[in-house]
Amino acid sequence: MAYRKLLFLLMLAVGMAWAADEAPVSANREQVVKQRATERWTALIKRDYAAAYQFEAPAFRAAYTLQQYQEGFGEDVVWEKVEVDRMLFEDDDVTLVYLKMQYRAAKHVAEWAPSMPTYLTEKWIRADNQWWHVFPPRKYRLGS
Repeated sequence: MAYRKLLFLLMLAVGMAWAADEAPVSANREQVVKQRATERWTALIKRDYAAAYQFEAPAFRAAYTLQQYQEGFGEDVVWEKVEVDRMLFEDDDVTLVYLKMQYRAAKHVAEWAPSMPTYLTEKWIRADNQWWHVFPPRKYRLGS
């Protein structure tokens, strides 16, 4: 009977140590992705496409120039505020970031336009020990 109690306590200690070790990694991962998504959108709100481009996955940046990236954005919408609403980690290297955004039409589209809320979902991946935004490739064509 004492053997079972000892085995149970040993398994409990190992389980607690494993859970304690995983919690900071998970919390840190969430914090890093949230910070990078926020920094990317801060750059986009300022229309600092060069800064925002640096958050795109290396494969995307290898295929598309900064100029092509910038041309993928229109001037008809003014992004006012974006915040991370929640995240869903599909696995250790892939997460979906759900964003809440406030935007309005630009003045050349409508002289007065109310600010409106919307929600976006972005995919982020971890590669080379860093988190990167995955830009939907359908907006870009090489040579256009």
